[in-house]
Amino acid sequence: YIFFFFAIFFGITLWFFYGVNDYGVMKLLDFILITVPISILISQIFNRLDIKILLNILFGISLILLFVSLLNIGSLISSRTGVMGGGPIVLSRWLGLGALFVFFYNPVKKYRIFLFPIFIIVALLTGSRGPFYAIVLVMAFHLYLNFRRLFWRSVFTLSVIISLFFVSGMHERFFEIKTVSRVFMNVQTDGYNQSTEGRQILIETSLNQIIEYPLGVGLGNWQQFADKKSFLVSHKPPLNYPHNIFLEIFCELGIVVGLLFIVYIIILSLKSLFYHIKNQNNKLLQLLFYIFAYLLFNAMISGDLSDSRLLFIFMSLLSIKELKNANNL
Repeated sequence: YIFFFFAIFFGITLWFFYGVNDYGVMKLLDFILITVPISILISQIFNRLDIKILLNILFGISLILLFVSLLNIGSLISSRTGVMGGGPIVLSRWLGLGALFVFFYNPVKKYRIFLFPIFIIVALLTGSRGPFYAIVLVMAFHLYLNFRRLFWRSVFTLSVIISLFFVSGMHERFFEIKTVSRVFMNVQTDGYNQSTEGRQILIETSLNQIIEYPLGVGLGNWQQFADKKSFLVSHKPPLNYPHNIFLEIFCELGIVVGLLFIVYIIILSLKSLFYHIKNQNNKLLQLLFYIFAYLLFNAMISGDLSDSRLLFIFMSLLSIKELKNANNL
């Protein structure tokens, strides 16, 4: 609540000093009318049944998007595109979310051998790197936390899959697909490409802005006060935000709100991790924690504050006290 209050307070106050634009207004309205009330509602009144209903709805959405993607598989292979009006990054995020559901969610875990690779492959076909690498990080973290129990099993399974993939020659055809090759282009170009260069500029100009305007410049004003504004405006499409939720909050809302957000993330992560390690049988907490980590990794690579609504929802779910004793769904 403290973070929400100061985010709204600074978001409005800073406009009196640095001006306001339509993008900033829409972002504030989205935060006040959608993100904040839903987050508070979840943390205050949700119980296990409510959580189950919400998870079923979210998994249903990801399953529908997977089905529609498979129907439009030709379009995904030929060019970067989304489905049902959404962009490729949004689609890839939902597919990654679906992959986590089938891997960790008890009601559908029995289908993960079949559905998990399909979700991952279709996500690769969107050409979006962030969600794919976020999944890799989450699964690597899961392996680390369960090293003794899963290490040799995981090594054997991955060795078989990778061997079949390369021995069969499938890798050559697979990497010839433009959208798939885009996901791995950093490796193919020794870590340097136009997208990477652009991301470096986003970080540099954001850090410079934090130093010059430590109290923030107001919601939606990041591009206006960036020292490399010409590059951001001429970029296709124009870059209106830092593509990192931490940098966005620090730049637009100031170091006070930024530090509050970091403290919020750290406390929530450590508490959830502690309860997860203490009670390995709490599969619900495990699922929510890994989805939270996945969404946080995504928010650090792409999207703005409005695109992080789902992240705040899962942060609220992890804040529910009853969750500590909910072993299974």
